[in-house]
Amino acid sequence: MRKIVYLFFAFIILSCNSVSKIFNSGKLASTNYEEYISFNYDNNFALIDVEINGKPYTFLVDTGAPTCISNEIYEDLNIKPIKTISISDSQGQNNYQELVVVPEIRIGNLSYENIGAVVVDLRNVFEFNCMGIDGIIGANQMAKSYWKFDYENHKITITDQLEKLDIASYTDSMRFFYTSQKTPYIVGRANGIKTTFTYDTGSSGNIDIKKTIGKFKNSKSYSSYGNSNIGLYDTKDSVSIRTVKIDSLYFNDLFVGAQTVDLDHGSLIGNDFMNKHDIVMDWKTQNIYLKKLKDYETTKSTSFGFGYRLKDNQTVVSRLIKELDTDLKLGDQILKINNQDLSKVDESNACNIYNDFTLKGLDRIELTYMRNGKEKTITLDRVILIE
Repeated sequence: MRKIVYLFFAFIILSCNSVSKIFNSGKLASTNYEEYISFNYDNNFALIDVEINGKPYTFLVDTGAPTCISNEIYEDLNIKPIKTISISDSQGQNNYQELVVVPEIRIGNLSYENIGAVVVDLRNVFEFNCMGIDGIIGANQMAKSYWKFDYENHKITITDQLEKLDIASYTDSMRFFYTSQKTPYIVGRANGIKTTFTYDTGSSGNIDIKKTIGKFKNSKSYSSYGNSNIGLYDTKDSVSIRTVKIDSLYFNDLFVGAQTVDLDHGSLIGNDFMNKHDIVMDWKTQNIYLKKLKDYETTKSTSFGFGYRLKDNQTVVSRLIKELDTDLKLGDQILKINNQDLSKVDESNACNIYNDFTLKGLDRIELTYMRNGKEKTITLDRVILIE
């Protein structure tokens, strides 16, 4: 399931000077440090162990967001909120959240003191709950150090000494700018059209481009409709997303070449692009250094014609491809795919299904679904949509 939907944790603080001051506050107790942290990458995110108030938690490392803590951590710390602020998530949905200062967040042997954080209830969204995420290590906290991401070995290096990271071997770089929450923004061009990309380690996808920057009339494309991708406040209904082949893509002067991208709410660079490199992030000079290790994704895009989610103890069709006729409709309950029984979903097995079941690598499936009390079984072949 985790390979079917893309998750996006990028969100924007609508801030004032006092909020900016809080996010720029805090410090690291150590100097002359070099800390190595392992991360879990099962869902195309870096999940790390942290300690708060003497208790262990799992946090997402997310450059697209500020540091966040769960309601449970907030209550355990028994701290007072500084103020309530407006949050816009990656799908453009808004809400108000409490802003706090966390006395200490420990990552390995490093102690981060008095870090500004937002209180968010990540467990309200099914997919986030299944990943067991208790909070976010955000850009405002990361900016206090140099961060190296080794995606091949699932290791992060955190240091205050850039010379320890051997950036002379990193042949490419992307210059960025940032606002109060320190999220990096990179200016790029898609088929010659300028846009600003959020560099977002909280995105499990490849590259998104803001749908309003251009129509890309001559690009090969297809469209899907149904639920949006998943943001902090869950999905949006009745959303249409066009996927196009971009022939020329630049990040600053770095030529990426042809890519298949989604025209969505905003322009994002996600982990499916960045994990082809070793990455070093430098907030002092505002550069991301890249050592390319693998070829970029091909422009080939394939589908069985539908996407699905586990919702309200059912597996339901949540997205359809307009160009493919599958006989399925949004909201159909999926009972079975090949030998995987999806008809009995409850709290005891829902997360196991989400974490373990995938259609990746399959070229043909037999799908049984229910609509209006009637069962039907169909066979679907994987179809090439873009080459």
